[in-house]
Amino acid sequence: MNGMLKVLYGKVRISCFDKLEQPPDAATEAQLNPPPLPYQNQALRRSILRSIGEYSEGSGPCVLTPHKDNLHQIDAVDGPTAFLDILAPPYDPDDGRDCHYYKVLQPVSLPPEPQEIWLLEIPQPAEFWCGGEAYPGPKVTL
Repeated sequence: MNGMLKVLYGKVRISCFDKLEQPPDAATEAQLNPPPLPYQNQALRRSILRSIGEYSEGSGPCVLTPHKDNLHQIDAVDGPTAFLDILAPPYDPDDGRDCHYYKVLQPVSLPPEPQEIWLLEIPQPAEFWCGGEAYPGPKVTL
């Protein structure tokens, strides 16, 4: 999935992650803070923190690709924010493109950057709201 995020109001900090291959016992051997519960091991995703950037309405867009920076964390900086997030192709659980939410788990000792991080898949946070709209324009070919 390709994505483009453009801030319309306020300021955001975007942390971009890439998935890493996960050896069979990697999750049980990782020293994480907070440590996951045993039943959460299947929901852990090994990843690497690639970049952190701040964007405002005066910034260019943040571009995400299927193979780089596809997992991302968006935090409001200094107050409320609004942004446009265009995804192509759009989320479609029936076609393997579902939206997932993660909690970042920090290693007990931080390695040098780029930094390996573990993400714990969680349900959609109650305080998060997202609306979708169909694109009525001409066909876009990438």
